[in-house]
Amino acid sequence: MKPVNKLLESEVFSLIREKNRSISGYQKLWSNKAPSKLAPLSHVGGIQDDILTIYVENSGIASKLKFIESTLLRDLNEGIQKEIPFANPIKSLKIKLVIKNSKIIPPRSKSFPAQAKFALENLLNNLEDSPLRHRLIRLIKHHTNAD
Repeated sequence: MKPVNKLLESEVFSLIREKNRSISGYQKLWSNKAPSKLAPLSHVGGIQDDILTIYVENSGIASKLKFIESTLLRDLNEGIQKEIPFANPIKSLKIKLVIKNSKIIPPRSKSFPAQAKFALENLLNNLEDSPLRHRLIRLIKHHTNAD
């Protein structure tokens, strides 16, 4: 238990805690000052060199935020004076798009189920020589060699 306590009391960990508090303060400020429809679809990523990074879920939200950036900056800077003491005013917003992991869909097999293949072969045996019969032969051959 002592090594864990020593780690928690270390200087690096205290810097991480302070950074987390800072981001939490800016996130709370963002939630209060951002438009009510856009705030749930975005979040604060951090602040560096007085540039606040905002992550958004799609480009539509990003363009709306860019359009109202000057108003947002004014409102955020007013809120900073009240809610986050000793913080510098925000110079600008950096709006970044977060691409969420999409569900990977496995490719479908091109082969027929055995029952369908059997039914098509029966149909093939009952057909006379025709373009339809030749096309059916190619179809069965293509889907049989797919695996």
